Amino acid sequence: MRDRTRRTTESADFFSTYGFVVLRNLLDGEEVARLRAEVLEALSANYELPSEQVVEASGTAGFYLPMTGPRTPVSRALLADPRIMDAARGFLGRDVLPKPAKGILYRDASSWHADSSDRELRAVKVVAYLDPLDAGTGALRVLPGSHHADVGEALRAHRANNPPGAPVLDEELESALWPGLALDSTPGDVIAFDVNLWHASLSGRDRLQWSASYAAVPRDDRETAAVRDYVVSFLGAGHEYDTEHYPYFDPDWSRPDAPSYARALTRICAPA
Repeated sequence: MRDRTRRTTESADFFSTYGFVVLRNLLDGEEVARLRAEVLEALSANYELPSEQVVEASGTAGFYLPMTGPRTPVSRALLADPRIMDAARGFLGRDVLPKPAKGILYRDASSWHADSSDRELRAVKVVAYLDPLDAGTGALRVLPGSHHADVGEALRAHRANNPPGAPVLDEELESALWPGLALDSTPGDVIAFDVNLWHASLSGRDRLQWSASYAAVPRDDRETAAVRDYVVSFLGAGHEYDTEHYPYFDPDWSRPDAPSYARALTRICAPA
């Protein structure tokens, strides 16, 4: 029965209905150890990482770094890993284009939000937390089904009427006003969710994450524009890091012998 339950909760139907799937133990212990070491090394090479945790949550504190170049080979390989790419294809029902991977140190909570509201964009985000997390330590929380257009529209109005608070995020109020489901995870689990799904992280402080996204191959100009906007959005976010040694786009993606998805993404995201 347990295997049957797992197959059901990891299915494309479950993803389509609820907007998320938890792929338990997708990465083994050695993979997790190498990925964690690489994320920490890369972040430490670009930022002066603090030794003490923040006390009050702002909802914005953190360090973000592209990890798709030659200096981050573990992340680079994981982005193209068939286990993840095939899962993304199954969830979206199409071939996919990867958005470059990132290593992140989140410093505090994250308020309820959706990564996109563009209905022309069909994409799935995958995250691997490199620390064990539960509801009390910053586990990802989701609102099942909130990726559906009508629900998302209602939640955007709810968000506008109930701002998260600034400069200090009101975590208690965020928890009370948004009845989300906390997705407990251990290192090795990979969480996949629709980019229109509403999600948050409350009660947690420092935690490491590896993340990437996969967009459905666009079928028309509007979908192409949506993919382009989504992929390049990171470049306008104002993160300061060593762009020469930690490029956002894999430099090998422009080679003639690059995988077809890489060449397609390069064409889509090339400056006009």
